[in-house]
Amino acid sequence: MNEEWGPQEEEPEEHEDEAAEGENIPWIDMPDLSDFYSASLPSVHESLVNPLTSYYEQYNDLSRILTEAIRTWPVPRVVIPDLGLTAAMESIHSQFADLTRFNDAIRQALQPYTAAAFQAARWQNLFSSITEAARSIYPENLRELAPSLDELEPLLVDEGIPLMWVPGPGTARDLLAAPDAAARRRLIGQRWKGVTNDCEGILDEIRHPALKDARGFALDVVSALRDGHTSAAQALAANLLDSLLQRHFSKALRIKLTKNDFKEKGIRFELDAYKFKVACTFAPVWYAHARYYPADGDPIPRTFGRHPSAHGVSRLQYSRINTIYALMLVTTVVKFFDTELPR
Repeated sequence: MNEEWGPQEEEPEEHEDEAAEGENIPWIDMPDLSDFYSASLPSVHESLVNPLTSYYEQYNDLSRILTEAIRTWPVPRVVIPDLGLTAAMESIHSQFADLTRFNDAIRQALQPYTAAAFQAARWQNLFSSITEAARSIYPENLRELAPSLDELEPLLVDEGIPLMWVPGPGTARDLLAAPDAAARRRLIGQRWKGVTNDCEGILDEIRHPALKDARGFALDVVSALRDGHTSAAQALAANLLDSLLQRHFSKALRIKLTKNDFKEKGIRFELDAYKFKVACTFAPVWYAHARYYPADGDPIPRTFGRHPSAHGVSRLQYSRINTIYALMLVTTVVKFFDTELPR
């Protein structure tokens, strides 16, 4: 028998209880969910910018008025008449007095505008600071795009496309610009290799010690997918997603973020109900938890779902494109915990 394929001595598998004695598993345990609630991004933006808008518009109006005033102001010219010396001097004195009055008038007229210009520079710095602060809430792949919640909602809530940290900025831009859900799904399917690379890049950045195993399993999903073992990759990703939520969320919060009653009650995931990062990370997780009861005759969905991945194994549910969705979900959730778990 070929030694390479013969019986091999394996290391004994370690069996652990839910939490080994003395193990400290970080939890985001917030029974009242208060830390996850927040005003919507548009509301926050309006509360900061709206009080300043009138000043900024006033500055622009004043600038236009000043430009027109300078262009049309009748500036007196100094003309020495052909008179005697005394008369000429008196004329010059008179015209210089006119010029002095003109200069005073100009200075007085310009005073509010120069003050406005000074204030405008301060406003401009403030507006720049606000813009930078608004952009800072986005992960790197969305920072230059800075999409609004209205732009994000169809992709996150209606289609379950993860957009936090992955995919890369180019694919994220094209997904936001695509005309419909079918085009977006095709785009993800066509760029699956690049999206897989994007996920691997983010997973390589994970450093929290409590996520070491999760990171390793997520990278196993990447390897299995690249090697063509898409079914194995999807099954692992679906179960890893469930394990992450079970381990790092309280029961109340886990139920709140994953309870998907849309089919039965038409209740949608409310992006405005949570902080921006939470809303955008877990809206696709909520979508993936759409109810599926095979005992009730529910048809197996074509899009990725956590429940059909576990209870509706089939060629319809298991596919490479669904594996990509599952990998993106796991990547965004692991990255979320990497940024939020206490160290």
